[in-house]
Amino acid sequence: MLNPEQIKLVQTAVHKAGIRMPGEDSRYKLLLAQYRDGKGKQITSCKQLNYWQVEDVLAICEAYGWRMPGKSETFYRDKIAQRAEGNTATFGQQKAIRFLADDLGFTDLHLANFIKYMTRDEKSSVADLTRKEAWKITEAFTAMLRRNTGIQFKNLQEIRDYYFEKEGTVLHGKENQI
Repeated sequence: MLNPEQIKLVQTAVHKAGIRMPGEDSRYKLLLAQYRDGKGKQITSCKQLNYWQVEDVLAICEAYGWRMPGKSETFYRDKIAQRAEGNTATFGQQKAIRFLADDLGFTDLHLANFIKYMTRDEKSSVADLTRKEAWKITEAFTAMLRRNTGIQFKNLQEIRDYYFEKEGTVLHGKENQI
């Protein structure tokens, strides 16, 4: 169970990252729904998160532009990557990889081959990645987008905004889902 300071930190981070907007909780609820409590039930409130889940939520918020004051811009993502060796990539990481691959024009086969390359032929599916491997692939895709566009993206939110503005209200043939 979180203390009041941790709850306030999570709420501040999801608001500043644009995950939870006034009157619009669907993205926030989707984010929380990926986590389970000790009994296997879906989490519906940040008060139910454990310490590791809080760090994961804060890492996702970092990817969308929020920064912990006084810490590096990848503080929580680095923490997750260090802790996560052997753990399966989170839902957020898997979704980010798929969106970035789509933005780069990767087909499912291209993505599978890229994952094989990055994992030295150990894995070919996003679902099989560890959190550390997913983080490395996300960073590689971000670097590719930077080279392709000539723009230095600081986070996933900036990538989303770039493609959203470029394509109007549709993101590569899909409604804006990031």
